[in-house]
Amino acid sequence: MAAGLPPNFQLIVVGTGLPESIIAASCSRSGQRVLHVDSRNYYGGNWASFSFSGLLSWLKEFQEKSNRGEERAAWQDLLLETEEAIALNQKDETIQHVEVFCYAR
Repeated sequence: MAAGLPPNFQLIVVGTGLPESIIAASCSRSGQRVLHVDSRNYYGGNWASFSFSGLLSWLKEFQEKSNRGEERAAWQDLLLETEEAIALNQKDETIQHVEVFCYAR
């Protein structure tokens, strides 16, 4: 056990998404000893928001995990020389309920 942590807890919350964070904070606020852990190296689960550098780090990590030498998609031919696209695996459940809105003149 790390120095400074209590030897036991009244509640262990696994995951740092919004619901888990609310439960952990509420129980801690009411005086319970709470251990709040997550397997990811960032806080917030699917509710996480990143700085731009954090987003790039997450994308790079995700890309390394899912890089299987996929075929070049047709949309990649539309990229300009100064543009870069990072393809994400559509079967990943990290990003859910995505809506795409396009506004054009």
